[in-house]
Amino acid sequence: MFISVVLPVFDDEAHVGDAVRRVLAQEGVHLELVVVDDGSTDGSREAVRAAADGDERVRLVALPENGGVARARRRGVEEARADWIWFVDSDDGWGPDAAARLGAAAAEVPGTDIVVAGARYTFESGRAPAVLAAPEGPPVSGREAFSRFLGGELTGHLWNKLFRRDLLLGIDVTPARVQSDLAMVAQAVAAADRVAFLPVPVYEYRVRSNSIITTHPRRAESLELIAAAVETAARRVRPPATDTDDYRYFVTRRLVLSGLKDAVLGPYTAAERRRHVARLRRRLGARELVLLARRRDLRGLALAVSARVSLRAHRALLAVGDR
Repeated sequence: MFISVVLPVFDDEAHVGDAVRRVLAQEGVHLELVVVDDGSTDGSREAVRAAADGDERVRLVALPENGGVARARRRGVEEARADWIWFVDSDDGWGPDAAARLGAAAAEVPGTDIVVAGARYTFESGRAPAVLAAPEGPPVSGREAFSRFLGGELTGHLWNKLFRRDLLLGIDVTPARVQSDLAMVAQAVAAADRVAFLPVPVYEYRVRSNSIITTHPRRAESLELIAAAVETAARRVRPPATDTDDYRYFVTRRLVLSGLKDAVLGPYTAAERRRHVARLRRRLGARELVLLARRRDLRGLALAVSARVSLRAHRALLAVGDR
């Protein structure tokens, strides 16, 4: 099997050279590496060239300006020559047999469009590693996989998945600056005919102190874009999932409440904060509150009620949860 590994990079000369060498050291698989430099201003491009050392399997696509990781990944897919795409990030880790394992799982069942594998989280803080388990069992339809995505069993990460290239070319680019993986996975799963599972870890996601998931950047606009992409995906599956409790719970918990947290704690002007809070409050209706209660999500229910009633109380609850 021939796999294109797509590696987006922006101002990461400290890690990208090692990432290139580790991709080229993959065993038991025929691959190419498409590095998309997203307008770096440091020595990232030079680090890629030095690590590649003339290896013809490496192609560097240098974009003239930074357009965000979603656009960089899309360009990588367009430039890829293989039928299969694996995304990696320059500051993460993977074993020498990761690509071969993903490829073998894809080849095992004809008609597979996506392979979902396990992964590990490691933490710069010294916290004990955590395992991201992949579902077990035989391949499932895209509709069933999308239901598992909404339920959290199938996560919105790109790096623990292998995708058929044609599938990715058929979905929209969601130009979110953060969490764009989520939108891409939702659309790809909804468009898939068959999704297979590889219940072993093949990737190490390294959580650093300045990681997006450990900080409070301006995410409101991105989450709005992601919500639209997930809705499009939910309408695509048959029957559509937009009126299911799983869909409403996913949107409420993962997007609306996350957006409110960002709006309250993020670095916005007073006018921006009011606008974002007002928009998101409108999405917390009686149906959403009842759904949170039925799911016995007491924290989510408390956050939703406090957001509707008192932002001061909402901010206090967020502070308790971040301790």
